[in-house]
This record gives sequence, C-alpha cells and structure tokens, in this order.
Amino acid sequence: MSGIRILGVALIGLIFTAPGVGAMDLKISERNKYYRINGKSAQDFALAMSRKGPYSRQHRRRAWATAGRELSFQLERRKSRGKCAVKRAKVSMEITYTLPKLRSKSRVPKRELKKWRLMLGLLKKHEQTHGRFYRELARKAQKSLRRLPTASSCRQLEQSALQLVRRLSEEDRVRNDRFDERDGRNYRRMSRLYNGS
Repeated sequence: MSGIRILGVALIGLIFTAPGVGAMDLKISERNKYYRINGKSAQDFALAMSRKGPYSRQHRRRAWATAGRELSFQLERRKSRGKCAVKRAKVSMEITYTLPKLRSKSRVPKRELKKWRLMLGLLKKHEQTHGRFYRELARKAQKSLRRLPTASSCRQLEQSALQLVRRLSEEDRVRNDRFDERDGRNYRRMSRLYNGS
C-alpha cells in the first residue's frame, strides 16, 4: 500500500544522489519503521497485522505494510530583463516503509516461522516496488523543474513549479494504485499461507 504527501521532508537514513546531478540537487532517503505483533501461527500474524498495521489514508483502512513518501522542492531563480528562470532546482524525497515485526520467535513452530518469513518477504517486495516508483518520481520532478520555461515573474514561475509537482504526484498516485491492483496475486499467496495451505 502506498502513502503520499508532497511537502515536509526530514532527511533520515540512507541518502542517494542521482548520477549527473549535484549532491545538493537531489536527495533521496529511505528508512524502515516497525510495529510489533504477537502470535504463534500464520493466522495469528494475519489477524495481528490487520488490527495493528498502519492506517492507509489512500485506501482508508489499515494495511499490513505501507510505503509512504514526502517530497519537497526548492528553486533558485535567475532574473533577467523582467523575466524569471530556474537557475537550480533542489528536490528532496523521504521514503518510509512501515513493516510488521514479531515480538518473539521463541515459541513459534518452525513451520509457522517459515510462513512468517514468506509473508514478510512478500510484503517487503511489494512495498519496495512502491519505493522504486517514488525514487523515479523524485528524479523526474528534479529534471522537470530544471526545464521549466522562463516566466514573466518569479511568482508565476513558482506557481508553475507547484502545478508541475502536483501533476507528477497525481500521476505517481495513479501508477501506484494500478500496481496495487496488479499485485493482488501476492496477497492471494499470503492468503494461502495464513489459511493453512
């Protein structure tokens, strides 16, 4: 499940810069957050995740795991002959994965522990795909902002930049929604795990 916000970035965790882009022009950070669950079987794990998992505003319900992102940008402008152009565009992206974690594995049967590892692996794979989409969004936003056409005023330039980022963000939301729909097979596989098959 994906979570989406546009502004307000705190850079935590790993920092990546895109090839060919200045280190201060594009910053992407990724971090993991965990919520703890109890249980001794795959059915227990599924129930605990459904009760304690993060709330997905996008899907208006609790999810077993989420990938959220926060994107912000800043323009350095150049004024010339009454016109305003982009001199430099800085983009920051923070991606946060919220994942389940067992409080204890000591009393979990080996068979159920194997199911847990499979379930967690499927969740991570799904959310990391959202993360890849978010990284691509950040690169696209930075590149597109640099190429904004000259405006008649800096205020107009800023408005164009905001509209651009909002449009890219909406395209990203649609892309992530489509991925959630396509990736239903992963959840069907998990369903088989916690139903005992």
